[in-house]
Amino acid sequence: MKRYLLDTNHLAVAIDKVSHLRDHIRQERRKGARFGTCWPVLFELEVGLAQTRDRPGCHRSLKILLKEVRICPLDWDVMEQVGRIHLLLKQRGRALSLVDKTLAALAMLEGATLLSTDLDFDALPEIRVEKWLP
Repeated sequence: MKRYLLDTNHLAVAIDKVSHLRDHIRQERRKGARFGTCWPVLFELEVGLAQTRDRPGCHRSLKILLKEVRICPLDWDVMEQVGRIHLLLKQRGRALSLVDKTLAALAMLEGATLLSTDLDFDALPEIRVEKWLP
């Protein structure tokens, strides 16, 4: 079974009124793929939504999408993996935001592919990253 984690940039597009990405997610779910995200991504998304004109509409779309996209739990294993990633990036002379380190940790622990347009993840060849946006 394929597993995917959505970064903020993909999640934001998936809640648009018309979203080819959301359609793609639903097609892949029908084939058995599983999708997730995490609270830090939702916090980051909310920062963007606070600046939109149709915040209530975006929240409605998000709540509908979250019936198909699970919010992954954050626990000690994730926390420890974030710490390992931080040290690994430091050794490589690279840095990621805490949100991105959390996503990377989840991707590593769950064997999931990260859906993101963020090129900063190139610093972690240990995780699979795909870009489903044009």
